[in-house]
Amino acid sequence: MKKIDNNFFLSSILFIFGVYIAYTRGSNFSDGDSYSVINAFLSLINEKTYSPSRGAYGHPIPEILIGFIAYNFGTKISNIFCFILFFLSIIFFYKTFLKKNINLNLFIILIFSNSFLFLENTNSIDYPIALFFLSLGFYFLKNQKYLLSYIFFGLTIACRVNFLFFVYPPLIIYFFNEIKDKKIKNFIISSLIVTIVGLIFYYPLFNLHNFTLDFLELPFIKEGDNSAGWYGGPILEFDSLLPRFIYKTYLITGIFSIFLFLLFFKDLIKKIQFKDNDNIILIFIIFINLFIFWFMPSKTLFINPFIIVSYIFVFKYLDTKKIYFLIIFNFVQWFVFYDIAEIKYKEKNICFAKEAISYNFKLSFKKGLITSHLTNNEDMTDCYSQFMGVYSENFRKGRALKLSK
Repeated sequence: MKKIDNNFFLSSILFIFGVYIAYTRGSNFSDGDSYSVINAFLSLINEKTYSPSRGAYGHPIPEILIGFIAYNFGTKISNIFCFILFFLSIIFFYKTFLKKNINLNLFIILIFSNSFLFLENTNSIDYPIALFFLSLGFYFLKNQKYLLSYIFFGLTIACRVNFLFFVYPPLIIYFFNEIKDKKIKNFIISSLIVTIVGLIFYYPLFNLHNFTLDFLELPFIKEGDNSAGWYGGPILEFDSLLPRFIYKTYLITGIFSIFLFLLFFKDLIKKIQFKDNDNIILIFIIFINLFIFWFMPSKTLFINPFIIVSYIFVFKYLDTKKIYFLIIFNFVQWFVFYDIAEIKYKEKNICFAKEAISYNFKLSFKKGLITSHLTNNEDMTDCYSQFMGVYSENFRKGRALKLSK
Protein backbone atom coordinates (compact mmCIF):
# COMPACT_ATOMS: atom_id res chain seq x y z
CA MET A 1 0.00 0.00 0.00
CA LYS A 2 1.37 3.39 -1.02
CA LYS A 3 2.26 5.64 1.90
CA ILE A 4 0.33 8.93 2.04
CA ASP A 5 2.61 11.97 1.94
CA ASN A 6 2.18 13.93 5.19
CA ASN A 7 2.45 17.30 3.46
CA PHE A 8 -0.20 16.33 0.92
CA PHE A 9 -2.48 15.15 3.71
CA LEU A 10 -2.08 18.37 5.75
CA SER A 11 -2.42 20.67 2.73
CA SER A 12 -5.61 18.81 1.75
CA ILE A 13 -7.02 19.14 5.28
CA LEU A 14 -6.24 22.87 5.28
CA PHE A 15 -7.91 23.32 1.88
CA ILE A 16 -11.04 21.50 3.05
CA PHE A 17 -11.03 23.55 6.25
CA GLY A 18 -10.77 26.75 4.17
CA VAL A 19 -13.76 25.67 2.07
CA TYR A 20 -15.64 24.91 5.32
CA ILE A 21 -14.94 28.41 6.72
CA ALA A 22 -15.89 30.03 3.41
CA TYR A 23 -19.18 28.12 3.39
CA THR A 24 -20.13 28.56 7.04
CA ARG A 25 -19.33 32.26 7.20
CA GLY A 26 -21.94 32.98 4.53
CA SER A 27 -22.58 36.71 4.50
CA ASN A 28 -20.58 37.30 7.69
CA PHE A 29 -17.82 39.00 5.71
CA SER A 30 -14.73 40.38 7.39
CA ASP A 31 -14.34 42.74 4.44
CA GLY A 32 -16.90 45.55 4.45
CA ASP A 33 -16.75 45.93 0.65
CA SER A 34 -18.04 42.42 -0.06
CA TYR A 35 -21.73 43.26 0.10
CA SER A 36 -21.23 46.34 -2.11
CA VAL A 37 -19.49 44.20 -4.75
CA ILE A 38 -22.65 42.07 -4.87
CA ASN A 39 -24.89 45.16 -4.90
CA ALA A 40 -23.09 46.44 -8.00
CA PHE A 41 -24.24 43.33 -9.86
CA LEU A 42 -27.78 43.57 -8.48
CA SER A 43 -27.99 47.18 -9.63
CA LEU A 44 -26.88 46.12 -13.09
CA ILE A 45 -29.54 43.42 -13.53
CA ASN A 46 -32.38 45.26 -11.79
CA GLU A 47 -31.91 48.88 -12.83
CA LYS A 48 -29.78 48.35 -15.94
CA THR A 49 -27.32 50.89 -14.55
CA TYR A 50 -23.78 50.46 -13.31
CA SER A 51 -23.34 51.46 -9.68
CA PRO A 52 -19.65 50.98 -8.69
CA SER A 53 -19.04 48.95 -5.56
CA ARG A 54 -16.77 51.61 -4.02
CA GLY A 55 -18.94 54.60 -4.87
CA ALA A 56 -16.56 56.58 -7.06
CA TYR A 57 -14.98 53.54 -8.67
CA GLY A 58 -15.38 49.80 -9.00
CA HIS A 59 -13.93 46.67 -10.58
CA PRO A 60 -16.42 45.21 -13.10
CA ILE A 61 -15.04 41.66 -13.45
CA PRO A 62 -15.22 40.71 -9.74
CA GLU A 63 -18.52 42.57 -9.39
CA ILE A 64 -20.00 40.46 -12.20
CA LEU A 65 -18.41 37.14 -11.17
CA ILE A 66 -19.11 37.40 -7.44
CA GLY A 67 -22.52 39.01 -7.98
CA PHE A 68 -23.58 36.35 -10.47
CA ILE A 69 -22.59 33.50 -8.15
CA ALA A 70 -24.17 35.10 -5.07
CA TYR A 71 -27.35 35.82 -7.03
CA ASN A 72 -27.71 32.29 -8.41
CA PHE A 73 -26.13 30.18 -5.66
CA GLY A 74 -25.66 32.33 -2.54
CA THR A 75 -22.78 34.01 -0.71
CA LYS A 76 -21.61 30.69 0.73
CA ILE A 77 -20.72 29.56 -2.78
CA SER A 78 -19.25 32.90 -3.86
CA ASN A 79 -16.97 32.70 -0.80
CA ILE A 80 -15.83 29.22 -1.84
CA PHE A 81 -15.26 30.47 -5.39
CA CYS A 82 -12.91 33.21 -4.16
CA PHE A 83 -11.07 30.85 -1.82
CA ILE A 84 -10.51 28.32 -4.61
CA LEU A 85 -9.07 31.06 -6.85
CA PHE A 86 -6.74 32.05 -4.00
CA PHE A 87 -5.68 28.40 -3.68
CA LEU A 88 -5.07 28.14 -7.45
CA SER A 89 -3.02 31.35 -7.40
CA ILE A 90 -0.69 29.72 -4.84
CA ILE A 91 -0.16 26.81 -7.22
CA PHE A 92 0.59 29.05 -10.21
CA PHE A 93 2.99 31.24 -8.23
CA TYR A 94 4.76 28.06 -7.19
CA LYS A 95 4.93 26.71 -10.75
CA THR A 96 6.27 30.06 -11.99
CA PHE A 97 8.94 30.87 -9.42
CA LEU A 98 9.62 27.58 -7.60
CA LYS A 99 9.17 24.86 -10.22
CA LYS A 100 12.64 23.42 -9.51
CA ASN A 101 11.48 22.61 -6.00
CA ILE A 102 9.32 19.47 -5.82
CA ASN A 103 7.42 20.19 -2.60
CA LEU A 104 4.31 22.04 -3.72
CA ASN A 105 2.26 20.80 -0.76
CA LEU A 106 4.72 22.23 1.76
CA PHE A 107 4.47 25.62 0.01
CA ILE A 108 0.67 25.45 0.22
CA ILE A 109 0.94 24.68 3.95
CA LEU A 110 3.29 27.65 4.42
CA ILE A 111 0.82 30.03 2.75
CA PHE A 112 -2.23 28.60 4.54
CA SER A 113 -0.47 28.66 7.91
CA ASN A 114 -0.63 32.47 7.80
CA SER A 115 -3.99 33.08 9.51
CA PHE A 116 -4.57 36.44 7.78
CA LEU A 117 -3.94 35.05 4.29
CA PHE A 118 -6.06 32.01 5.06
CA LEU A 119 -9.08 33.72 6.65
CA GLU A 120 -9.29 36.96 4.66
CA ASN A 121 -9.41 35.08 1.36
CA THR A 122 -12.57 33.20 2.37
CA ASN A 123 -14.57 36.40 1.68
CA SER A 124 -16.46 37.25 -1.50
CA ILE A 125 -14.05 39.97 -2.55
CA ASP A 126 -12.00 41.03 -5.57
CA TYR A 127 -8.45 40.56 -4.21
CA PRO A 128 -8.15 36.75 -4.66
CA ILE A 129 -9.59 37.07 -8.18
CA ALA A 130 -6.97 39.68 -9.12
CA LEU A 131 -4.27 37.57 -7.48
CA PHE A 132 -5.37 34.53 -9.50
CA PHE A 133 -5.16 36.38 -12.82
CA LEU A 134 -1.81 37.89 -11.81
CA SER A 135 -0.40 34.43 -11.05
CA LEU A 136 -1.62 33.19 -14.45
CA GLY A 137 -0.03 36.21 -16.16
CA PHE A 138 3.36 35.44 -14.62
CA TYR A 139 2.98 31.71 -15.31
CA PHE A 140 2.36 32.21 -19.03
CA LEU A 141 5.05 34.92 -19.25
CA LYS A 142 7.56 32.50 -17.73
CA ASN A 143 6.53 29.84 -20.25
CA GLN A 144 6.68 32.35 -23.12
CA LYS A 145 2.97 32.11 -23.89
CA TYR A 146 2.98 35.84 -24.39
CA LEU A 147 -0.52 36.55 -25.70
CA LEU A 148 -2.14 34.58 -22.87
CA SER A 149 0.13 36.33 -20.39
CA TYR A 150 -0.84 39.82 -21.61
CA ILE A 151 -4.55 38.95 -21.60
CA PHE A 152 -4.41 37.71 -18.00
CA PHE A 153 -2.37 40.74 -16.93
CA GLY A 154 -5.09 42.92 -18.46
CA LEU A 155 -7.75 40.95 -16.56
CA THR A 156 -5.70 41.46 -13.39
CA ILE A 157 -5.93 45.24 -13.77
CA ALA A 158 -9.64 44.92 -14.56
CA CYS A 159 -10.06 43.15 -11.21
CA ARG A 160 -7.99 45.54 -9.08
CA VAL A 161 -6.66 48.71 -10.69
CA ASN A 162 -3.85 49.06 -8.11
CA PHE A 163 -2.46 45.75 -9.39
CA LEU A 164 -1.18 47.63 -12.44
CA PHE A 165 1.92 48.30 -10.32
CA PHE A 166 2.52 44.53 -10.31
CA VAL A 167 2.10 44.31 -14.09
CA TYR A 168 3.76 47.14 -16.06
CA PRO A 169 7.04 47.43 -14.06
CA PRO A 170 7.62 43.63 -14.16
CA LEU A 171 7.11 43.79 -17.94
CA ILE A 172 9.78 46.50 -18.12
CA ILE A 173 12.10 44.28 -16.05
CA TYR A 174 11.31 41.24 -18.21
CA PHE A 175 12.07 43.11 -21.47
CA PHE A 176 14.83 45.26 -19.98
CA ASN A 177 17.67 43.85 -22.08
CA GLU A 178 15.66 44.42 -25.26
CA ILE A 179 14.72 47.95 -24.17
CA LYS A 180 18.37 48.65 -23.34
CA ASP A 181 19.27 47.67 -26.91
CA LYS A 182 16.50 49.99 -28.19
CA LYS A 183 14.33 47.05 -29.21
CA ILE A 184 11.03 48.12 -27.71
CA LYS A 185 8.61 46.29 -30.03
CA ASN A 186 7.78 43.43 -27.63
CA PHE A 187 7.36 45.77 -24.66
CA ILE A 188 5.09 48.10 -26.65
CA ILE A 189 2.95 45.17 -27.86
CA SER A 190 2.67 43.75 -24.35
CA SER A 191 1.72 47.13 -22.85
CA LEU A 192 -0.86 47.81 -25.56
CA ILE A 193 -2.60 44.44 -25.18
CA VAL A 194 -2.60 44.68 -21.36
CA THR A 195 -3.96 48.23 -21.46
CA ILE A 196 -6.66 47.50 -24.06
CA VAL A 197 -7.88 44.38 -22.20
CA GLY A 198 -7.92 46.27 -18.91
CA LEU A 199 -9.66 49.36 -20.26
CA ILE A 200 -12.40 47.39 -22.04
CA PHE A 201 -13.79 46.26 -18.72
CA TYR A 202 -13.67 49.77 -17.27
CA TYR A 203 -15.90 51.13 -20.03
CA PRO A 204 -18.99 51.23 -17.73
CA LEU A 205 -17.01 53.24 -15.17
CA PHE A 206 -15.74 55.76 -17.73
CA ASN A 207 -19.22 56.01 -19.20
CA LEU A 208 -20.65 56.70 -15.75
CA HIS A 209 -18.21 59.60 -15.31
CA ASN A 210 -18.79 61.00 -18.83
CA PHE A 211 -15.38 59.72 -19.94
CA THR A 212 -13.52 61.98 -17.54
CA LEU A 213 -10.94 60.99 -14.91
CA ASP A 214 -12.73 62.68 -12.01
CA PHE A 215 -12.93 59.40 -10.10
CA LEU A 216 -9.10 59.27 -10.07
CA GLU A 217 -8.85 62.37 -7.88
CA LEU A 218 -7.22 60.64 -4.95
CA PRO A 219 -7.12 62.77 -1.79
CA PHE A 220 -3.38 62.36 -1.34
CA ILE A 221 -2.63 63.88 -4.75
CA LYS A 222 -5.22 66.65 -4.70
CA GLU A 223 -3.74 69.98 -3.81
CA GLY A 224 -4.52 71.02 -0.26
CA ASP A 225 -6.54 67.90 0.49
CA ASN A 226 -5.22 65.41 3.00
CA SER A 227 -8.58 64.09 4.13
CA ALA A 228 -9.70 60.52 4.38
CA GLY A 229 -11.32 59.41 1.16
CA TRP A 230 -12.95 56.57 -0.74
CA TYR A 231 -9.65 54.69 -0.87
CA GLY A 232 -10.41 53.54 2.67
CA GLY A 233 -7.40 54.93 4.50
CA PRO A 234 -7.04 57.30 7.41
CA ILE A 235 -6.40 61.04 7.20
CA LEU A 236 -3.21 61.38 5.19
CA GLU A 237 -0.83 62.65 7.82
CA PHE A 238 2.51 61.06 8.66
CA ASP A 239 1.60 60.62 12.33
CA SER A 240 -1.54 58.64 11.47
CA LEU A 241 -0.11 56.62 8.57
CA LEU A 242 3.12 55.35 10.14
CA PRO A 243 1.67 53.52 13.18
CA ARG A 244 -1.04 51.82 11.08
CA PHE A 245 1.49 50.82 8.42
CA ILE A 246 3.92 49.31 10.92
CA TYR A 247 1.24 47.60 13.00
CA LYS A 248 -0.63 45.97 10.11
CA THR A 249 2.57 44.89 8.34
CA TYR A 250 3.68 43.31 11.61
CA LEU A 251 0.30 41.54 11.92
CA ILE A 252 0.33 39.91 8.47
CA THR A 253 4.01 38.98 8.78
CA GLY A 254 3.04 37.15 11.97
CA ILE A 255 3.23 38.25 15.57
CA PHE A 256 5.41 35.21 16.33
CA SER A 257 6.88 34.57 12.88
CA ILE A 258 8.27 38.08 12.56
CA PHE A 259 11.04 37.11 15.00
CA LEU A 260 12.03 34.23 12.73
CA PHE A 261 12.01 36.56 9.72
CA LEU A 262 14.39 38.88 11.56
CA LEU A 263 16.54 35.92 12.61
CA PHE A 264 16.71 34.46 9.09
CA PHE A 265 16.95 37.80 7.27
CA LYS A 266 20.77 37.99 7.12
CA ASP A 267 21.03 34.43 5.83
CA LEU A 268 18.29 35.10 3.27
CA ILE A 269 19.97 38.25 1.93
CA LYS A 270 23.25 36.41 1.48
CA LYS A 271 21.62 33.68 -0.61
CA ILE A 272 19.33 35.76 -2.83
CA GLN A 273 20.67 36.18 -6.36
CA PHE A 274 19.94 39.85 -6.99
CA LYS A 275 20.82 39.68 -10.68
CA ASP A 276 18.27 36.97 -11.39
CA ASN A 277 15.38 38.38 -13.42
CA ASP A 278 12.71 36.55 -11.42
CA ASN A 279 14.17 37.83 -8.17
CA ILE A 280 14.28 41.41 -9.42
CA ILE A 281 10.58 41.18 -10.29
CA LEU A 282 9.72 39.66 -6.91
CA ILE A 283 11.77 42.22 -4.96
CA PHE A 284 10.07 45.04 -6.86
CA ILE A 285 6.64 43.60 -5.98
CA ILE A 286 7.59 43.58 -2.29
CA PHE A 287 8.75 47.19 -2.26
CA ILE A 288 5.98 48.66 -4.42
CA ASN A 289 3.34 46.78 -2.44
CA LEU A 290 4.68 48.14 0.85
CA PHE A 291 4.95 51.63 -0.64
CA ILE A 292 1.30 51.58 -1.77
CA PHE A 293 0.23 50.18 1.58
CA TRP A 294 2.01 53.06 3.31
CA PHE A 295 -0.66 55.39 1.87
CA MET A 296 -3.56 52.95 2.27
CA PRO A 297 -2.91 50.98 5.49
CA SER A 298 -6.53 49.95 5.91
CA LYS A 299 -6.79 46.27 4.89
CA THR A 300 -4.25 43.49 5.26
CA LEU A 301 -5.56 42.15 1.94
CA PHE A 302 -3.69 45.04 0.29
CA ILE A 303 -0.36 43.43 1.17
CA ASN A 304 -1.15 39.83 0.25
CA PRO A 305 1.39 40.01 -2.62
CA PHE A 306 4.09 41.21 -0.20
CA ILE A 307 3.77 38.27 2.17
CA ILE A 308 3.29 35.68 -0.60
CA VAL A 309 6.44 36.86 -2.39
CA SER A 310 8.29 36.88 0.95
CA TYR A 311 7.31 33.24 1.38
CA ILE A 312 8.57 32.49 -2.14
CA PHE A 313 12.00 33.78 -1.13
CA VAL A 314 11.86 31.81 2.13
CA PHE A 315 10.96 28.64 0.23
CA LYS A 316 13.54 29.29 -2.43
CA TYR A 317 16.58 29.95 -0.27
CA LEU A 318 16.05 28.60 3.26
CA ASP A 319 16.34 24.95 4.28
CA THR A 320 13.33 22.81 5.08
CA LYS A 321 13.95 22.90 8.83
CA LYS A 322 13.61 26.69 8.91
CA ILE A 323 10.47 26.52 6.78
CA TYR A 324 8.89 24.10 9.26
CA PHE A 325 9.77 26.44 12.14
CA LEU A 326 8.07 29.30 10.29
CA ILE A 327 4.97 27.18 9.69
CA ILE A 328 4.78 26.19 13.36
CA PHE A 329 5.12 29.83 14.49
CA ASN A 330 2.40 30.79 12.01
CA PHE A 331 0.06 28.10 13.32
CA VAL A 332 0.53 29.30 16.90
CA GLN A 333 -1.14 32.56 15.84
CA TRP A 334 -4.23 30.54 14.84
CA PHE A 335 -4.82 29.79 18.52
CA VAL A 336 -3.05 32.49 20.55
CA PHE A 337 -2.71 36.19 19.86
CA TYR A 338 -0.76 38.74 21.84
CA ASP A 339 -1.20 42.46 21.36
CA ILE A 340 1.28 45.17 22.19
CA ALA A 341 -1.16 48.04 21.79
CA GLU A 342 -4.51 48.84 23.35
CA ILE A 343 -6.46 50.66 20.65
CA LYS A 344 -9.54 52.74 21.36
CA TYR A 345 -12.04 53.23 18.57
CA LYS A 346 -14.45 56.07 17.97
CA GLU A 347 -17.42 53.72 17.60
CA LYS A 348 -18.05 50.49 19.54
CA ASN A 349 -20.89 49.37 17.28
CA ILE A 350 -19.51 46.53 15.12
CA CYS A 351 -21.47 47.81 12.12
CA PHE A 352 -19.46 51.03 11.95
CA ALA A 353 -16.03 51.26 10.37
CA LYS A 354 -13.24 51.06 12.92
CA GLU A 355 -11.66 54.48 13.37
CA ALA A 356 -8.85 54.49 15.93
CA ILE A 357 -8.75 57.58 18.14
CA SER A 358 -5.95 56.58 20.51
CA TYR A 359 -3.60 53.79 21.45
CA ASN A 360 -1.45 52.83 24.40
CA PHE A 361 1.37 50.32 24.56
CA LYS A 362 0.01 47.49 26.67
CA LEU A 363 0.70 43.77 26.45
CA SER A 364 -2.39 41.56 26.36
CA PHE A 365 -3.32 38.03 25.27
CA LYS A 366 -6.44 36.75 23.53
CA LYS A 367 -7.69 34.07 21.16
CA GLY A 368 -5.91 33.58 17.85
CA LEU A 369 -7.47 34.77 14.60
CA ILE A 370 -8.92 31.41 13.51
CA THR A 371 -10.07 30.43 17.00
CA SER A 372 -11.68 33.84 17.45
CA HIS A 373 -13.52 33.53 14.13
CA LEU A 374 -14.91 30.11 15.05
CA THR A 375 -16.02 31.10 18.57
CA ASN A 376 -16.92 34.78 18.14
CA ASN A 377 -20.61 35.56 18.63
CA GLU A 378 -20.36 38.88 16.76
CA ASP A 379 -21.86 38.51 13.31
CA MET A 380 -21.58 41.23 10.66
CA THR A 381 -24.36 39.74 8.53
CA ASP A 382 -27.07 42.02 9.92
CA CYS A 383 -24.81 45.04 9.38
CA TYR A 384 -24.64 44.32 5.65
CA SER A 385 -28.16 42.94 5.12
CA GLN A 386 -29.71 46.35 5.82
CA PHE A 387 -28.23 47.51 2.50
CA MET A 388 -29.55 44.56 0.49
CA GLY A 389 -33.18 45.67 0.09
CA VAL A 390 -35.56 42.90 -0.97
CA TYR A 391 -32.64 40.45 -0.99
CA SER A 392 -31.82 40.96 2.70
CA GLU A 393 -33.46 37.77 4.05
CA ASN A 394 -31.77 35.39 1.63
CA PHE A 395 -28.54 37.37 1.91
CA ARG A 396 -28.67 36.93 5.68
CA LYS A 397 -29.03 33.17 5.28
CA GLY A 398 -26.39 32.88 2.54
CA ARG A 399 -28.93 31.53 0.08
CA ALA A 400 -29.28 32.33 -3.64
CA LEU A 401 -30.44 35.94 -3.85
CA LYS A 402 -32.68 35.20 -6.84
CA LEU A 403 -35.00 33.33 -4.48
CA SER A 404 -36.07 36.74 -3.15
CA LYS A 405 -38.12 37.37 -6.28
